[in-house]
Amino acid sequence: MKQKDNFELVINLRSAHNSKRTMKFKRAINEVKEEVARHFGANKVILDPLLVSAISNNSKDKLARKVRVVVLKIGEKTFLVRLAVKPE
Repeated sequence: MKQKDNFELVINLRSAHNSKRTMKFKRAINEVKEEVARHFGANKVILDPLLVSAISNNSKDKLARKVRVVVLKIGEKTFLVRLAVKPE
């Protein structure tokens, strides 16, 4: 099966939202990385800084419940994850 180079995912961050206050942000970042690695078999996942800032609205306390991302294939097992922008 041919794999797409551009792929859009909606990642649910509920488990990170329900975790302890000090671990919320780190857990949300790991959720995104694990989800991409699970779906694409990636060894290395690179997160865009804009995505990281979009996950956490208020410093590291308030998190988004869901985040829509676009996954781009860079190398053989390397993927770049960016924030998806809705067309208006």
